[in-house]
Amino acid sequence: MKKLLTLSIALVGLFLSNAAFADISGPMGGCVGTTSTLTDSLGLSGVWASSTPSVATVGSSSGIVTAHSVGTSVISFTSSAGTSTLIFTVSPTPGAITGGSSPICVGSTMTLSNSVSGGTWYSSSSYVATIGASTGVVTGAHAGTSTIMYSTGPSCSVSMAATVVSTVTSDSVTGPSTVCVGSTTTLSSTAGGGTWSSSSTGIATVSASGVVTGVAAGTAIITHTTMGACGTSTVTRSVTVTSTTSPGSITGTTTVNTGFTTTLSNSVTGGTWSSSDATIATISSTGVVTGVAAGTAVITYTVTGCSGPAYTTTVVTVTVPNCISGSVLFPGVSYYGGVKVWLIHYDPTTLMLTAVDSDYVYSSGASADYSFCGLSTDSFRVKAAVEDSLLVGLTTGYQPTYHTASAYWGTATVIYHTSGTHDMGKDINMGYGTITSGPGFIAGNVTTGANKGTADGAPAVGMLVFCVNNTTGAILQKTYTDASGYYEFSNLPVGEPIKIYPELINYATTPYPAITLTTGSTSMTAASFIQHTLSHKITPIVSAHAGTVSSVNNGISLFPNPTSGMLNVQWGTANSGNGTVTVTDVAGRQVMATNIDMSAASGHAQLNLETLNAGLYMVNIKANGVNYNAKVQVK
Repeated sequence: MKKLLTLSIALVGLFLSNAAFADISGPMGGCVGTTSTLTDSLGLSGVWASSTPSVATVGSSSGIVTAHSVGTSVISFTSSAGTSTLIFTVSPTPGAITGGSSPICVGSTMTLSNSVSGGTWYSSSSYVATIGASTGVVTGAHAGTSTIMYSTGPSCSVSMAATVVSTVTSDSVTGPSTVCVGSTTTLSSTAGGGTWSSSSTGIATVSASGVVTGVAAGTAIITHTTMGACGTSTVTRSVTVTSTTSPGSITGTTTVNTGFTTTLSNSVTGGTWSSSDATIATISSTGVVTGVAAGTAVITYTVTGCSGPAYTTTVVTVTVPNCISGSVLFPGVSYYGGVKVWLIHYDPTTLMLTAVDSDYVYSSGASADYSFCGLSTDSFRVKAAVEDSLLVGLTTGYQPTYHTASAYWGTATVIYHTSGTHDMGKDINMGYGTITSGPGFIAGNVTTGANKGTADGAPAVGMLVFCVNNTTGAILQKTYTDASGYYEFSNLPVGEPIKIYPELINYATTPYPAITLTTGSTSMTAASFIQHTLSHKITPIVSAHAGTVSSVNNGISLFPNPTSGMLNVQWGTANSGNGTVTVTDVAGRQVMATNIDMSAASGHAQLNLETLNAGLYMVNIKANGVNYNAKVQVK
C-alpha cells in the first residue's frame, strides 16, 4: 500500500510540474552576456527566481533573464496559482563564420568554420545548397541563394548568405544582321565584357568592341565568348554582307473604297512609302492607304542600301462604293447593346414608306456604325431603334429615330441617293430624355379599314404606341393596343406638351397634335388614329382636347395652330375631288397657292409654311361642295 501511495504522489507531482512548466512563455535559452524576457502566460502577479544565479539571474518582478556562464538554471515563477518552472540553457556565443567564398558554382563546395566549436550547421534551402551539420562543408545544388546558419544553442546563432551560380554565364547578342561591303555595324552583348570573333574574316571582321566590318559578299558567324566563374559561355549571330540593295516585295489588299483604308507591308524594313497621285490615294509612313477618289495610284516603297536606293511598286485601285452609311449616335447617356437600323424607300409622290433592308449593329457606348450598299438611284430614309424599344413601361430611354434626329417620318431627312456614289455621314442622333410623372391620363383607339361612315373601322390590335415629351423627346411610356384597338397612358405629368404616335416601320405616321394636360384638366380620352392600309399612313383623328386649338369646318381641320411651319390638313368629306389651297396675309396678298387631292372620302396632307414670316394668315380651301376658311398663326 505504501509503494502504491508513493507512486500516486509522484505521478501527481509530475503532472503538476508539467502543468506549471506550460505557464511560462519566452525563450528557453540564450548566449553568454545576453538578456531575455520571460512572462507568465496567465498574466498573474508573482515572484521570479533562478536556481543557479552563476549561470543565469532573473529579475524577481520583471522576468528579465541575464545569461552569465555556460550551463543550465531552473527559472521559477510563484503566484497564487502555484509555481511554474522552465529550464533555461546558456550557450557559448558563436564567433563570425569564416572560410570559403560566395558565390560558388553548382556542384562545387566550400568549407565554413567558427571559432566556437560544438555547434550545428543549417541551410535554409537545401535545394540551393546543402551543408554538413558538423563539418560545415557547403555543396552548391542549384542556382540561387540560401542562408547558412551556425547555432551553439537555443536563440544563439550566426548566419551568412551563400550564393550558388550555374555553370554557364547568361548572354545574348543584339544588333543588325546585315552590313554593306566596306561599311560597319555594331553588335552588343547582354553579358558585357568577353571577346568577339568571326568565322570568316574574308567576309566580315569584328573588333574587340563588337564593330563588324563588311569585307566581301557572303555570310559570317560572329561569336561572343564570356569567361565566367563557373565556365565559358558562347553565343553567335549570323551577319550577311551584301553589295546590293533589295527593295523586298509589297503585300496587302490593293483595292479600297473612297473614305476607307487598306494596309500594305514589305518584308524589308526601314523603307519609305509614297503615292503617285494623292488626289486618288494617300499612304502613311506605316503603309496605310486611304482612298480619296475613284481611280488608280501607283504606290512605291523605297529602300536605300549598299548600292543606293531601290524601288518596288504596286497599283492601288480606288472605287466609289454604292452605299449609304453613317453612325447611330447616343448623345444622352451611353448605350451598350444591339441596334436595328432600317433602310426605308420613300416615294415623294405617294408618300409611301417601304422598309427595303435592315442592319443589326452593336453600340459599345457612344455610337454604332451602319451601311447599306448596292443601291439604285432613289429616295430613302434611315431609321434606328435600340433593342429595348419594344419594352413597355420605361420612363427614360431612346425612342426610334429617323436621320437626322426626328421621331416622325414627316420631319425626317430624305436621302436622295445616286447609284454609284457613296452617301456618307448619314448619322442618326437618337432622341433621349428623362421625365417626371403626375396625375395625367391619355387614351384613345387605333382603327383600320373603312371609317367612311358606312362601316366602322376594325381595331388595330397589338400596335406599339409611344407617349413622348414634345419638348425633350423623352419617352414617357410605351404600350400596345388591346383587342379592341384601345390604348391608355396614366401617371403623366401636367403642364408639359405631350405627343402620342403609333410606331409601324412601313407606315408614315403623323403624331397627334401636342396635348398639354393641366391640373384642372388632367385627362384626354380621344387621342385616336386611323391606319390607312392602302396608302401606308397612320393619321390622327383630331378632336378638341386640352392644349390643342384646331379649326374644324365641313369635316376639314388644320393643326397644329399655331404652327412652326408644317401645317396638317385633314378632311372627312366625301367626293370632294381636287382641292385648291390659297394662303393670304393680313393685307389680303396671296403668299402661297397649291392643290391637294381630296378625292378620297377621308385623308391627310401637309402644307409647308416654313418660308413665311411669323404672323397671322388666312387659309382658304375650295373643293367640290367645300369652301373652307381658317386663320392660322405662323410662329
